[in-house]
Amino acid sequence: MLGAAGCASPNVNPPQARARTGYVDFQAAGAAELFWQVERFDDPALRFKKIVSELAPPAGGFLRLAFPPGSCRLRITVLNRVIARPAEIDVEVPDGNIVPIRVQFTPTGSVMVATREKSRGGTAKGRYGRRTQFGSDETARYNLSAVADLPVAYQFKEQMPYAR
Repeated sequence: MLGAAGCASPNVNPPQARARTGYVDFQAAGAAELFWQVERFDDPALRFKKIVSELAPPAGGFLRLAFPPGSCRLRITVLNRVIARPAEIDVEVPDGNIVPIRVQFTPTGSVMVATREKSRGGTAKGRYGRRTQFGSDETARYNLSAVADLPVAYQFKEQMPYAR
């Protein structure tokens, strides 16, 4: 999902850096497949606007977004983890380079997550019916933080040291 035209492009991997474009790689060391949501602060609206929100892990294990060169304020969260506080970071995106951002998870305890599963089909008596099963699971809750590393020259995603 793309927020506003010209703001950012979702998970990109062109053969070479595009003109007047910088890139940001979002990755978390040792984390399993993550479903990323990234928002960018919109100065005129004075609020964050969603750039990407994917309910699937990106190829290569990390998310790459394209931005126009310059500074931007980003808010990062992970949709398939319980996040108490998303990460916010100000980053300077240089033309033709990649800024790696390391997202770190800090456990803040655990929470109970309610689950509900609906199913349809035949019953034991041979009739068609619907069932709803309720449950709960205990899961960890995290605060996120983000650190921007020094910019590096553009490379394919597969060539990055943190690619899987």
